[in-house]
Amino acid sequence: MTSRSLLAAVIPGLLLSACIPPPPPPPLPKHPELPFSETRKVSRAAAHPGKVTEMDLSTFFEFQQSGQALIYDVRPTFVQQFGTIPGAIGWPKSEFSAKIATREAEIRSARQHGQPVVLYCTDAECPDARTVADKLAARGHDVSVLQGGYSSWKESGLAE
Repeated sequence: MTSRSLLAAVIPGLLLSACIPPPPPPPLPKHPELPFSETRKVSRAAAHPGKVTEMDLSTFFEFQQSGQALIYDVRPTFVQQFGTIPGAIGWPKSEFSAKIATREAEIRSARQHGQPVVLYCTDAECPDARTVADKLAARGHDVSVLQGGYSSWKESGLAE
């Protein structure tokens, strides 16, 4: 058999094999759920975002003294050890995702009882309270940020 006749026999076979469709993909598993360790957390965006407002110190003081506010200290834990506003719950910004389920239950309960939710950070320059407030507002919660943060509380003499 000459090389020409060999090519004449092989080329039509190659052309025909190129026309055959590829095999179908393997079937999907019957249990499409991923094991728990492989699931991903998805942040929930609210259909109606909440509002972020600022609360002045005198208004905050009235709510804090009456126990009629849910107060979160969003400063880092090591900073909170040097002092916090009485009644505040520590919720460092770095722990937002880890504690959101618990905190949302607290926030819903406070709002159902007409209590404001107030966040504070170190001072007016600290962005953490606003960052956490914006995340909560995106999830549909109305929250306030204490103007001046912990430093305004401490400088007012109320930290005694």
